[in-house]
Amino acid sequence: MNTELLADKLLLAEMGARYCDACDRKDWDAALALFAKDAHLDASAVYGKTFDGHEQIREFFESAPDCLGHHATGFYSDVVSDTRATGRLKMLTLFKRNTFTVDYDWELNKVDDEWKIATQSFNILGKQDISPA
Repeated sequence: MNTELLADKLLLAEMGARYCDACDRKDWDAALALFAKDAHLDASAVYGKTFDGHEQIREFFESAPDCLGHHATGFYSDVVSDTRATGRLKMLTLFKRNTFTVDYDWELNKVDDEWKIATQSFNILGKQDISPA
């Protein structure tokens, strides 16, 4: 594996951590900075909706249920070419009444030497309700 490929994979993994952090801080500008301007967010598996472009994706972020924390449990990527990659962010999301395990799937493009999420979709793999103590 060459150093350029390793550098790309490290940058992609860091994007996952930055995504979680931005969502936890509700810093939608920082979250949107990870997405291409014409990105597509497919939330149909969970919310039955899709969103296109920064304006609609911001609306999705601002209207999503209040999450106590996004905890990445793993990330892997495949750099397909100098300008295209895919990634999966494994995540544990914590809410007041339940916890979910979620897979976030990304298609990424390198634009002006910077990786951006072109497409994001996610699926819930498991749910655990939290009982009051």
